[in-house]
Amino acid sequence: MEDRVGEKHITNEGYQIEIIEYFNANNCTLKFNDGTIRYNIQYDKIKRGKVKNFNHKSILKIGFIGNGIYNIKNNYDTYKTWKRMLDRCYNLKIHSKSKTYKDCTVDKEWHNFQNFAEWYKNNWKPYMNSWALDKDILVKGNKIYSSGTSCFVPQQINNLFPKANSIRGEYPIGVSKSKNKFKVFCCLNNKQVSIGTFDTIEQAFQAYKITKEQYIKEVANKFKDQITEQIYNSLYNYKVEITD
Repeated sequence: MEDRVGEKHITNEGYQIEIIEYFNANNCTLKFNDGTIRYNIQYDKIKRGKVKNFNHKSILKIGFIGNGIYNIKNNYDTYKTWKRMLDRCYNLKIHSKSKTYKDCTVDKEWHNFQNFAEWYKNNWKPYMNSWALDKDILVKGNKIYSSGTSCFVPQQINNLFPKANSIRGEYPIGVSKSKNKFKVFCCLNNKQVSIGTFDTIEQAFQAYKITKEQYIKEVANKFKDQITEQIYNSLYNYKVEITD
């Protein structure tokens, strides 16, 4: 049997690989020049450069699949959620259309799909099919997706906190000027509802704050039996600030 230990090749991803163990044409052990090891590789794939490095940062030069039990084919919904998260934070095309996520990042632990997929498996349930991955309900103002700050929530909860800094203008959230008065509108059940007209900015914002906080509590109660206690408490105790 031919011994091919020590042979070096280049993969289609541009990595140099070396055969460090050769059992037969269907079972080779490889070492990539970044230190990654792969086992049980066919020699024909090696020659054709078709061996993938699971640590190759294939998603926006940030995300990589990693070496583990979670592959894309059998975990496609998980993969889509992971990729959309990376896109929101690092895809410049998305940022050029909307700056909502411009300063957001993903914790390095989640650059590895294996780590995200394990968290997903432990936190996602079948009834959450249309729910959103949120990063700033558990920690208000948070801009980092991570295992300690992220959670799945219904779309109605996710929509409670619109990101509208670019269109808000000089007045607090929910407040606009009309002649010498200040009007207040609040989004309730996907509809803009007029709260009233007030003499001062402070009065107007206070009216918005009371209405919005009460509505958040109502939505929290609606989903109390589906969301975690931590999410429920974060919503129920949420405080609207004039700087929001």
